[in-house]
Amino acid sequence: MIFALSIALAYALTNIDGLFAFFAIATSGRYRQALTGFLIAQAIVVCGAYVTGVGVTVVTPHALGYLGVIPLSLGLWEVWKNMSRTSVDARTSKPAHSVFSAMVIFLALSADTFVMMAAFFADTASVFDRHVLLGAFVAVAGLVIAGTLLAKSLGRNLKVQAFFAKLSPFVMIVAGIYILLDTATDTF
Repeated sequence: MIFALSIALAYALTNIDGLFAFFAIATSGRYRQALTGFLIAQAIVVCGAYVTGVGVTVVTPHALGYLGVIPLSLGLWEVWKNMSRTSVDARTSKPAHSVFSAMVIFLALSADTFVMMAAFFADTASVFDRHVLLGAFVAVAGLVIAGTLLAKSLGRNLKVQAFFAKLSPFVMIVAGIYILLDTATDTF
């Protein structure tokens, strides 16, 4: 259960930008479009990550640990981008006019989550796949609840957005290191 909760935490923290896009769209009067688009995008991310992760274990099982380089690199890249910015760049999403456009926004923001989840599925023994899926489900439910509450209470607080935007790359770095290490959940 702790493994599933750690997956949920990693999933949620790599999807902070999606959370803020969710509540930005929801506060613009399009809650239903935001909710539906977010749920569809997360289903695509989790299903695609599962298929990718399982496919990688069939094709190259001896190199699975090296998948950790991808989220580690993405995290380091984001840290570098954040440090090289000269002004505060608050990420705000444009209001979506439809479920499809909301879904596209969430998919675009979920590349790091997709890579991390695919790596977890690939690097984890198949007996633990249900824990990875449970972690993803808990994270998505938590993000929907948090997004709804944020939309109702915080509105457009840029300091909160900036804090979580700075935290997200470090989660990718930790997830990459975890995947690179041999752990009890590995396939080997």
